[in-house]
Amino acid sequence: MSKKWFPKKAEKVTLRGSTRFDECLLEVIFYVLEQVLGETAAKFIVEYMIFKSLQEETRISFGEDAKTFSNALQGILGAGCMPIEKLIVEHLCTRLGVKFEEKTGYTFSDYIKELKKKSESTT
Repeated sequence: MSKKWFPKKAEKVTLRGSTRFDECLLEVIFYVLEQVLGETAAKFIVEYMIFKSLQEETRISFGEDAKTFSNALQGILGAGCMPIEKLIVEHLCTRLGVKFEEKTGYTFSDYIKELKKKSESTT
């Protein structure tokens, strides 16, 4: 996942064991953050969430448990993170060819878990 915005320090650690879904999710996250907040803020947030998650694990696993990302984003943006999380889910659905259906009581993590299952069943 050699992306110009991806932190070099984290690349070796996070790539180990990551799936295509994890990489797709991270690309969508950066794309949405860049569109909404600009490139500088998007880079800052992605780097922050990567290093925040690396404190807890040896690799990033947002596809397995998106709570880490959601908590990091909420820590930075407060309640403003909710529309951004929805945009991320909508763009991820589009990228995966899945129709987005808003569900009452679903969290960002719930959507990501469901999309990961759907993507694994099609590969």
